Amino acid sequence: MSPAEAKHRELTGSRLQAYLRLFGVNPVAIFSSYRFSDDERFLVDVFVFPLDADEPIVAAVTNGMSNQRMVDANDPTRFARREMIQYFRICDEEHARRLREMAWAPLFERLYIDSHLTLQWPHAAVPGTPWNNAFFLDPIVRQHRDFRFAIEGDEVSFLWHIPISDAEREYKISHGSNGLIDLMEVANLPWIFDENNRPPLLL
Repeated sequence: MSPAEAKHRELTGSRLQAYLRLFGVNPVAIFSSYRFSDDERFLVDVFVFPLDADEPIVAAVTNGMSNQRMVDANDPTRFARREMIQYFRICDEEHARRLREMAWAPLFERLYIDSHLTLQWPHAAVPGTPWNNAFFLDPIVRQHRDFRFAIEGDEVSFLWHIPISDAEREYKISHGSNGLIDLMEVANLPWIFDENNRPPLLL
């Protein structure tokens, strides 16, 4: 077992206990990092938790992004540990793969990702759909937004992954994150992601 895998296994125990306290139930699905890649340097799994016993709503959360600090290249004293969260009716393998990629990329590329930032990506979770880029916000669900736990003495919190199109990302660059959020509110963008029920923000 490599040192990275040993560390991932150790920290997974701490994260899982924190997730169980938050969601109150065991995950209904686990997508192992090895399902998507054999790279042991940046191990990121995806756990899927049910949110409502009466509604088919789940929260998919990553497990492993917080194995390492993200450090701001422009200010080495600024760092964060995060995990990703996204909401679905059904989280299938391709959506889990995409969420893992969003957690893996900042570690691999040594990027600092925070709320109100975007990440350009070459493809969407579902081929043929335009939602290939990412916009990150603090979670819309209050309990998830306020949730904190500690890894190696550092505070960890969630980033909400919102897929956006190339045009929407360009709008955010031109008009700022608040401009894009205003469009989301006007379009009444569903917080539960579904390619078949995702209105465009730009007409």
